[in-house]
Order: sequence, then structure tokens, then C-alpha cells
Amino acid sequence: MDETGFTSEQVDEAIDYVIQNGACNNGSTTTYSLVFAAAGLAAPQELHNGGDSHVVSKFMEAFHHRCVGRGLPPLDALVVHVVGARKGQPGGGYFRINGLPDPFAQRTPPEQVVRAVHFWENQKLSCANWGT
Repeated sequence: MDETGFTSEQVDEAIDYVIQNGACNNGSTTTYSLVFAAAGLAAPQELHNGGDSHVVSKFMEAFHHRCVGRGLPPLDALVVHVVGARKGQPGGGYFRINGLPDPFAQRTPPEQVVRAVHFWENQKLSCANWGT
């Protein structure tokens, strides 16, 4: 484990979990909590509450880049919140990593919302097509 708070093996374990429990099930979504548990990490809520929210962002960024490195579809598109205002939606970091504004943020202009949501839907579709 390095200064990020996780190892590359933990990232691979999380990716493998999503493959087995989301991607290979017609691109079904899964939750951040389950993905972090599969990696042997504390739940994202606990990391945020403990002042380690940077670990959540860094982990999901590593997850994203590792999918690319392994020649996988964008499996991070299938990881969503289980409760709250973003229930069923990815976190803002998902859009940031992909160079898009967060469509679920209040100040995002409507045309950018449409573009970002369309991108996310296409990413989920590519996972669903890969998993079947």
C-alpha cells in the first residue's frame, strides 16, 4: 500500500467484482460500497467521514485507468451511489475523470447536462454490450 491508501491489487479485485456482479449481468450497476468492500477497503461513507475522501477519488481514478490498461470497457460507469440525492448515479469524480461537467450538480448548464448524461448512458451501454 502506498500513500494513496490502496494497492493495485485492490483495484484489480474491485474491477473483477464489477465484472462478475455487474458487467457480465447485461451491464447492471453496482454500488460504491460493494466495490470498496470487494477491494478490502472501508466504505466510501466512512472514508469521507474520516477525512479521507481523497482516497475515494484516487481509488476510482485508478479503477478507471486500470480498466483502460486491461482493455476493459469503462466499468466505472456501472458504479453508483446507493442512497441520497445521487442514488443510482455516479459521483462527480466519474464525470471529472472523463473531462465532463457533473450533470447532477446544480449549476451545470442544461446543454452540458444533456451531453454528460448522454456520455454516461453510452458508457453503460458499452459495458452491457461487452458483458453479453
